[in-house]
Amino acid sequence: MTERTASAAPLVVRRNPDLLEEILRLCAAASVSPDVVGDPQLTRRSWLTASCVLVGADCAGDVSALQLPRRPDVFLVADPPETAGLWRDAVAIRADQLAVVPEAETWLIGRLTDSIDGAVKAATVGVIGARGGAGASTLAAALGLTASRRGNTALLVDLDGLGGGIELVVGCESVPGLRWPDVAATKGRVSAAALRSALPSDDGLAVLSWGRADDPELDSATLRSVLSSGQRGSDLVILDLPRHLDARARDALRTVDTLLLVCTADLRSTAGGGRLLRSLNALCADIRLVVRRRRGDDLLVDALASTLGLPLAATIPTQRGIKGAIDEGLGPLCRGGIARPCARLLDDLGVRSPVTR
Repeated sequence: MTERTASAAPLVVRRNPDLLEEILRLCAAASVSPDVVGDPQLTRRSWLTASCVLVGADCAGDVSALQLPRRPDVFLVADPPETAGLWRDAVAIRADQLAVVPEAETWLIGRLTDSIDGAVKAATVGVIGARGGAGASTLAAALGLTASRRGNTALLVDLDGLGGGIELVVGCESVPGLRWPDVAATKGRVSAAALRSALPSDDGLAVLSWGRADDPELDSATLRSVLSSGQRGSDLVILDLPRHLDARARDALRTVDTLLLVCTADLRSTAGGGRLLRSLNALCADIRLVVRRRRGDDLLVDALASTLGLPLAATIPTQRGIKGAIDEGLGPLCRGGIARPCARLLDDLGVRSPVTR
């Protein structure tokens, strides 16, 4: 896991007040506060440390004359029309792109958001049950809570709109914050920091669930944008997936690094897992088996892994009292039997613990 550090502010170099007003509007839409300089000579001090650099077309000649070192995320911002002269100016300042506003405003907002969030992408893990009651949601919640208690920033995302709600499993249903219906109604890009601060959290685990409202219309673009923001703002993203692979679930599966198929050591899980794998194999390259076992199931566990043709990632015990703990809003009992395999899973997934808690 790469250590995250706060990004410096974007640098804006401009003289034209009308163009500055437009750029500041776009920065506000991206939830960033830029450093603004009107004298290109002052650009040197933060040229290399700024998260990105927006150079107004009226300052391109002066910036080019400074012969500043090459750096990524430099954009020449101009009013229309787009001309060959503007492209020559972009080349002269070694810009990555010419952005003519307002036509390019959506693209530029996205680049501003990405630059301030940083480029580190979270490990993304999907969890899906071979059958109802296998314990997939419990494992997803336990992974998130174990990660957060080790000091990692984790995001748990509920993608089963017809399920009981992952917030009930975690025990944060009464915690204020945005749910999917609220997020689905937002327009444009959401910064990683803004998303994380707006969601309910429990012991450092941010949770995006459905609440008690009806399943909202959630288009693919919104889903991808939210998951991308979550990946930029976390060490670990866990997706609690439905067994019914609708378009939403398929889109989400394409973003995961590893998929954990949760089974019990019985015939129903063998049959259900086999049917699911026919679809899952086309959507995810790394699928691993997790078996919730009872005492005496060891031989059945090995047979299940062999039948499904999956590597066995972990076995987790059937915990006494877990249903009561969830019903009382306490969440999964993340200790002993379930905490140890969750910690090993996180290590295997490359989510290293920055601290011991």
